[in-house]
Amino acid sequence: MFLLTKDNITEYLKGQMPYLDCSRPLVISAIGEGTMEEDGDGYINFVFRVSDGNYKLIVKQSRPQGRVAQFSDLPLNRAELEYESMRLRSAIVPEYIPKVYFCDRENHVIVTEDVSHMSIMRFALNKNIIFPKFARQAAEYLAKTHFYMSEYYLDTKTFRDLTIHFMNHGMRNIFDSFAFMFKEFPAQSIGGDLDPRFREYVENLCMDPVMISERKKLRHAYISKAETFIHGDYHTSNTFIDQNEMKVIDMEYTFAGPQSYDIGYMEGQLLGQYISANFRPFDSEDERREFRHYIMSCMKNLYVFYLEEFFACWDQDSKDFYRDDTLYKEALKTDLLQEMAGFCANTNLSRTAGDVGFPEYDILENPTDLNHAICVSVLIDAKLLENRHNYTTIYDFMHDIMEVERVYMETLNR
Repeated sequence: MFLLTKDNITEYLKGQMPYLDCSRPLVISAIGEGTMEEDGDGYINFVFRVSDGNYKLIVKQSRPQGRVAQFSDLPLNRAELEYESMRLRSAIVPEYIPKVYFCDRENHVIVTEDVSHMSIMRFALNKNIIFPKFARQAAEYLAKTHFYMSEYYLDTKTFRDLTIHFMNHGMRNIFDSFAFMFKEFPAQSIGGDLDPRFREYVENLCMDPVMISERKKLRHAYISKAETFIHGDYHTSNTFIDQNEMKVIDMEYTFAGPQSYDIGYMEGQLLGQYISANFRPFDSEDERREFRHYIMSCMKNLYVFYLEEFFACWDQDSKDFYRDDTLYKEALKTDLLQEMAGFCANTNLSRTAGDVGFPEYDILENPTDLNHAICVSVLIDAKLLENRHNYTTIYDFMHDIMEVERVYMETLNR
């Protein structure tokens, strides 16, 4: 296996992309050399940004060891699976997928379009920037890829063959292992040591038997429900965006999983933004209210628009076996909502009370504010996990988030 470096990548690309203009030195940088805002918070792959002034490329290589030492024994075929996943999604929603140039299976390299002329959404949101089109764009991306990569549309044998091809245990195991359970409560929280008073309270909530049981149910659904081919790591750091465009990256976790997972995972990231915005600086309280209203609207509309898009595809292209079954469709909506709420809570909890950085909360410089943000997050997560089976509309989900936060903040401000 040929290991790419900044020094040898020009010669490598000459052999793979002879149409690159190498008459002058290529502009090359390695992801991780810049700030997190520029390069994102990825930990696994070795990634280079390359430009000849015309073509702007991302060159991504899979290796057994991650870029961050804690990730090891990683599957090398993740580059090939990501390439194939991007090609499939490009056939459905090309407007949301970076261009894919080639895959070198021998050296586990893929080359795609560099879309860094847009912002990494997470870090733009952390600066309180609003993207009005996001909910509609994200819903369309998810709904169309979920529908046209599901057995509602695909020939059953094709779906099963793809399920086997994208089994992807090596990458899924990362989430199996850390995303759904604490073997013990982390010794350190995301921003440093929790105040002992908060730590005891948060630990008791996280290790409550009801919380643990609900997370086990969600883990089982994540592992066993093969409904459609999901992104598997769809969050705001894997979304490049501006006021008009959106592109989705990092598809190496693709597998046949629960339809609700991608939506719930993104909702969990948005929930972190909603809570963080109660504690971080804004130019005015009006701006704070506007931003938080925007985030809550995104959380609502991501689900509402998703259903609109998904069932528009369903009514047009689903198999006759499914198409006109109204009871089935209504049951699917309810299952989707309740699982989405659970995955949202689990995602937020695994980052908020875990020992991996959570940029939404890492920006809270005041330790007391950080402690309060963690505490109210875990309370909201507990409420969603406990009550999600009672949800029948998206407003039930939103009510629990806002009510728990309202009570906490009123108590805090007394």
